[in-house]
Amino acid sequence: MAPDNDRAKAANRPDDVIAAVLADHATIKTMMNDVSVAGPDKEDRFRRLVAKLAVHETAEEEVVHPMTRGLAGGDEVVERRLEEESKGKSGLAELERMGVDAAEFDAKFDEIREEILRHAEQEEQQELPLLDREADADRLAQAARVFRAAEKVAPTHAHEHSPESAMGNVLVGSFVAMADRARDAMHGASPANPTGS
Repeated sequence: MAPDNDRAKAANRPDDVIAAVLADHATIKTMMNDVSVAGPDKEDRFRRLVAKLAVHETAEEEVVHPMTRGLAGGDEVVERRLEEESKGKSGLAELERMGVDAAEFDAKFDEIREEILRHAEQEEQQELPLLDREADADRLAQAARVFRAAEKVAPTHAHEHSPESAMGNVLVGSFVAMADRARDAMHGASPANPTGS
């Protein structure tokens, strides 16, 4: 599915968590394409993508999936999504260890990219329609605010004082560190616990 289609779908929705997920999917697809065609800035683009994916998946785990679990048939849908997410996280960790200059990086990235795209498509075909049909509109709108709070933790460019690693100037920490920051941001933004979990 093209990123422009996702953006159009998100723009045609109320401002709710479904629109937020669709908009994120469009951004992630664009960022993956940017890594695929990157030149000397490939490492920076890849690091920004890892940060975005860490924040996005954490937001889904903390906000979207708990809402889905509360609906009829939701547990099964969520369990399948979590299996897909686990594979994607393992693949990203392997890419991080490998580094963008490794001979096998591009082939492995293409493989992981396809897994992530399939995962997003399954969410859009199974989880989001279930939420749209069954979840309360006010709850979906409240959940969007918490989901978007996570966006504030993802850096958009390298900081001049970033730590060094084997891959050079690192834009962000590990996937896990970014996920922890996103989780903290969301918990700080949800004193009323709009997901009801």
